[in-house]
Amino acid sequence: MLTWTPAGAVERPRALQVRLQRSYPGRVRAGAPNPTRSMPTAEVLENLTFFTEQSPRGRPVESVVFSGVGAASRPDLPELVALARERGIRRVTLHAGVEDLEGLTRARPPVDALVLPLQVGESGSNLADAARVLEAARAAGLPTIAQTLLVSSALGSLAGAARVAARSGVGAMTFTYPFPIDGAASGEAPPPARVMAVLGELIALLEGAGVRVAIRGLPSCMLGELARLGGRTGNRWYVDADHQCARALLFFPDVVAFHKGEECRFCTLNERCDGWFATYLRRPAYGRLRAVEAAPA
Repeated sequence: MLTWTPAGAVERPRALQVRLQRSYPGRVRAGAPNPTRSMPTAEVLENLTFFTEQSPRGRPVESVVFSGVGAASRPDLPELVALARERGIRRVTLHAGVEDLEGLTRARPPVDALVLPLQVGESGSNLADAARVLEAARAAGLPTIAQTLLVSSALGSLAGAARVAARSGVGAMTFTYPFPIDGAASGEAPPPARVMAVLGELIALLEGAGVRVAIRGLPSCMLGELARLGGRTGNRWYVDADHQCARALLFFPDVVAFHKGEECRFCTLNERCDGWFATYLRRPAYGRLRAVEAAPA
């Protein structure tokens, strides 16, 4: 189902993301504003009720993501998860940080999956801490997903992140190309050809260890033989302390806006590809969109 926005028709979400905590330094930045405060229990419950009701704005959501450093330690998290399930939410995911180790060990949050950033690069590495968190999550019986940002300073260290993910028994690992923020290109966005030169060997390592791999933020035509690991990004409602209920943001197009060109109409992978960012397409060395004539096997 589609809904109309000033940017055109977009998928009507069946998912909700709630930024519980003001702080979330390990997240993949995608243009969402930084909230002015964390959300108290009453506000979160109100939003869960709002988005699980039938309304003129769209269909009730079926999944929810709670995010923010410290979310795993919130004493109200079991209550929030319980209400979500009572309201028909089928899947609850927690996006956390390495700072959540104590909460994961002590509280064992009753969620369906934990997403944890594996940071590498000049800005620092959290691999040792992340390994401990992933081990704690596994001990708690939590399915885990590792997430790594494909910034220039990280490319030489991605093998370390992949080894940590493989040893820790994560169920999946997502590599995400940096999004433009407020229309400006990230200074850490490497040419896609550099990214692809690094990823091939790592994918083999991860898949050999039974880890499912996904690549986000790059168009299928730039993924080459790894196009099977791309895919469409599902739309979702985005809620934080400053954008609640009827004032919630749509991930597309309020937070992120992908671009497709005329060539995409003739691409065999068009239906499973987001397209790319116009900001990066204006960089000659970064490549251009092209139609893929035959889908890879």
